Amino acid sequence: MTPDSALHHPRKPSREALLLLAAVIAFIAMTVWWLTQDTSVQPSDSGLHTLLAFGIHDQLASGNLTGWFTEFNTYPPLAHIVGAIAVFIAGKSPMAVIIAINVVFVPLFAVSCYGVGALAYGRLCGLLAALFALCTPIFVSQMHMFMVDPPEAAMVAASVWAILASRRFERVGVAALGGVAVGLAMMTKSTSVVFLAGLVVVVLARGGWRHWRGLLVFVAIAAAIALPWYLYHRHQLNSLVEGQGGTGAAPSEEGSPPLFSHRGLLWYFWASVNIQLLAPLMLFLAVGLVGTIVDCVRRWTPENLGPELLGGLFISWLGITLIRHKDVRFMLPALVYVAVLATGWIVLAKPRVRIPAIAVLAVVLAADFFGVSIGIGHAVRVSLSSASANSGLHRKQITLYSPEGYVRGGPERDGDMLAMFRGLKNLGIKAITIDAGSATNVNFSTYGLTVRAIQAGITPTPVYNPAALGPHEAFIVLHAPQPGDPPPCEKLEEGIGVYAELGNPVKPFETYTLICPTHNPAIYHRTAPLSLEALIQIHPEIDEPTHAMLLNVMLALHRQGVVAVQIDRASADTVFFQPTGIERIAALAALPVPSTYDPQTVGPNEAVLLRQSPSPAGPRPCGRFPDGTGLYVILGNPTVAHPHYVCP
Repeated sequence: MTPDSALHHPRKPSREALLLLAAVIAFIAMTVWWLTQDTSVQPSDSGLHTLLAFGIHDQLASGNLTGWFTEFNTYPPLAHIVGAIAVFIAGKSPMAVIIAINVVFVPLFAVSCYGVGALAYGRLCGLLAALFALCTPIFVSQMHMFMVDPPEAAMVAASVWAILASRRFERVGVAALGGVAVGLAMMTKSTSVVFLAGLVVVVLARGGWRHWRGLLVFVAIAAAIALPWYLYHRHQLNSLVEGQGGTGAAPSEEGSPPLFSHRGLLWYFWASVNIQLLAPLMLFLAVGLVGTIVDCVRRWTPENLGPELLGGLFISWLGITLIRHKDVRFMLPALVYVAVLATGWIVLAKPRVRIPAIAVLAVVLAADFFGVSIGIGHAVRVSLSSASANSGLHRKQITLYSPEGYVRGGPERDGDMLAMFRGLKNLGIKAITIDAGSATNVNFSTYGLTVRAIQAGITPTPVYNPAALGPHEAFIVLHAPQPGDPPPCEKLEEGIGVYAELGNPVKPFETYTLICPTHNPAIYHRTAPLSLEALIQIHPEIDEPTHAMLLNVMLALHRQGVVAVQIDRASADTVFFQPTGIERIAALAALPVPSTYDPQTVGPNEAVLLRQSPSPAGPRPCGRFPDGTGLYVILGNPTVAHPHYVCP
């Protein structure tokens, strides 16, 4: 074909490229569908990153063009800048920023995995590797949130592709693209260097050091993009690095085991088997690792990229393992190595092995993708000996299938907080405060609720001071409804109610003035009688004349040598004979009251106070209560056959 005819007959995309395009479109479409079905509040980290994107948007909108660079919030700003641009286009919402990172980084991630696989083992491997990477449970679930780890994975994959395509820095122009990709990866998350260090070392050792021009261009461009930010924030970054030092265990043994313990070294193995990849895909990887090592021994040639992939994966695992704090998503950027190594052996296998392997892989990937995206079925795990039931990693278990993903599985209709906040705004609520105690619930995070409030046009209070809330402000609290409680405004899946208190909430819950846009009337109260606990909170003191009667009895007990009093909790169930009030009266009589009631431990110089109905044949009460019952005092153990009743 002549050059002129080539212009009229452009080369058609390959079958693999078309299938990859379809997969990318399907992935993004599934994310959009998922977002339209899910009403839950963003988890804490996703909500935090969304707020950071909102913040950069506000800075740029107000004319502050450098705030994204000068302000430090632990993370480099690239992913947040992408989210901020989406906010300019579609407004402030989780959907806007999540779709933005899907549109930008999913195609980049898929094409880069395809490129690495095609360079190493051909286009079929490129397609399989890209599909493998897209359909892993960890990537599917993380792309339904706004996190920096998937963008980091995409930029690392693009960097790996460019470095390998540069033929060990021989092609200067491609090496320059690699420098751009690495610089942007470092501007996405600082740990990108861990995932690229092993690859670069192997590339240099296998001849890359000879191509110094390409290497120099690669380093110079990467440094020009990322180094200014790291130098500007070097002091804050040093503090973060120091916080990850040490070999001892942090308070959480699960998330921060001792570095060189078997728990620490195997942490990401169990994370991969049970959460990131699951056992079937881990099996593909295990076969690929063995096959690649054997292939490297037999075929140590410049064209064989197996050493680069193995080196990149090993240093990724080692570097992330040596970080003290561990999280399942931290290994996500190594997925480009995992995907190519797990599928390359299939391409090299004989047809009688290749075709069944591709079929099995397709079934596993489809099950993982649709299972996590839709939430189909339940986890299937095989427990090994001494498996821990309390391990979040499911240590010593093998997960064959799970729709749980990581943090997010299928869409949840778990309380429509956006609709609630919009309704509160329509009722005149100007600002809200989220109850700090309630925000420990994973589906009720402060950051996620703050995002929803901003989306609804309500201002979250800048300082946590519930007592200062006014009549046009609401306090959002979780409360498990009890008999007699008013209905909640929203309800989470586990049955916990979401309530909005109008104004100051520093009082018993049963006395709240509640507001809810779907309740008629919108402002309502508890109509059932108040519980004893609420009555005690409202009025902890015991009224006269009962107060005087109890004080006189306890003063007399003290004069007679009694050193402490205990309260019969079963009978202390009225406002005129309740533990809080009795303890205050006992303090006036200089008589201590043990924090727990244990009748078996009452000594001979201690007294037990109880309330019961008088009996003609029984002992004489020391006083009368308003309901006709009497106050009785037992000296010593009240459980003996003949208790010693006294009346001082």
